[in-house]
Amino acid sequence: MVKLPSVKCDRPWTIVRILPDARHYTVARFRNRQDANDHLRLLRRFIPAAKFEIIFAPLEEEAQDNPRQFS
Repeated sequence: MVKLPSVKCDRPWTIVRILPDARHYTVARFRNRQDANDHLRLLRRFIPAAKFEIIFAPLEEEAQDNPRQFS
């Protein structure tokens, strides 16, 4: 059986908003870096006081399928 990739696994380029106290908030995920850059320019234009970064964060399929269980 063919397993289709999940939406998050298919979109490794992520825009995160940098928050105080070393926290971050995922704003959007994209399939390619150019789309992420275009969206980042828009965010910086409309929310100039906020800090945003683009990161490459692929999700591992194995980690999604088999979450760790602690005993």
